Amino acid sequence: MPVRNMVLTGLFAALLSISSQIYIPIGPVPHTLQLIFVLLAGVMLGSRWGFASVAVWVLLGVFGLPVFAQGKAGAAVLVGPTGGFLIGFMVCAWLVGRLTEGKQVNYIRTLSVMLGSLAIVYLIGLAGFMASFTYFLNKPMTWDKAATLSVLPFMPFDVVKAVCAAYLGVRIRHVLDKAGLRIGQ
Repeated sequence: MPVRNMVLTGLFAALLSISSQIYIPIGPVPHTLQLIFVLLAGVMLGSRWGFASVAVWVLLGVFGLPVFAQGKAGAAVLVGPTGGFLIGFMVCAWLVGRLTEGKQVNYIRTLSVMLGSLAIVYLIGLAGFMASFTYFLNKPMTWDKAATLSVLPFMPFDVVKAVCAAYLGVRIRHVLDKAGLRIGQ
């Protein structure tokens, strides 16, 4: 295991922890900056290390460090309304990394991969959101209502975050490739 990859994994876990504390509480699922760093972890670190950075962040929260949005922590967060999104973030980082690693990245391809991965986050997050309300809070809801509460308010902002992450990720990857500092492989 290259030390550089482990350090970058820890760095992205720290960035996720910090970005989680910048939030707007607009309902049961707060609006945060986490997605930018989830997407950047995938494109910058690749599938293995991008996934690892998000998994480290989730494990830190599960073990009690207040690294989730609004300073939340503990295993109960995984079965709460945002638990599915946390799992979705791990899948997203892996998927973005898998579809961009080893390839010459360009903005349009990277943005397309990020938006497709974002759709996967929404599906996993929506399923977790509904399961949380149905099984733990005994308040079943329809797919429409769940999507209205947990997905639709976030879509415009998340698209903007994906645009920013694609731009930054491609630019940084090009600079690192020119310098011979390929990371995450």
